[in-house]
Amino acid sequence: MTTHGREHGGEQVQTQVRGEEGDPIPPGADEFRASFQRQSDPGFARQRSRQARSARGGLMAAGALVALVCLMVIVGQLTSGTQAGVGTMVYGLSLAFAGLSVELARRGRTRLAMMAIIFAAAGASLADALP
Repeated sequence: MTTHGREHGGEQVQTQVRGEEGDPIPPGADEFRASFQRQSDPGFARQRSRQARSARGGLMAAGALVALVCLMVIVGQLTSGTQAGVGTMVYGLSLAFAGLSVELARRGRTRLAMMAIIFAAAGASLADALP
């Protein structure tokens, strides 16, 4: 068995050596959870949880803002009496991506939510250039 030091609190995690190959077996999730909960800084977990929650909330707000802008432009184009063209369809697609980003952020998939917001904003700016 080999011992590896942890960054916070000097906690030691044991790993077993697998057979003759010498490949270490990573510690299980329960061991990681137990070592995390025994760390010397109890506010560390609360701080990380708070940061994750604020990131999700910020991405949800940004996605909702992009969705609202797309929706307002679509309604404005449809009520103005002009013909709905490709630009309106691209705004609709951007609205779908913005809605998807809100749902992804709510579920904690912040990287995918950020990509969906970028696609929505890019689509909305592209729709302005289209007829």
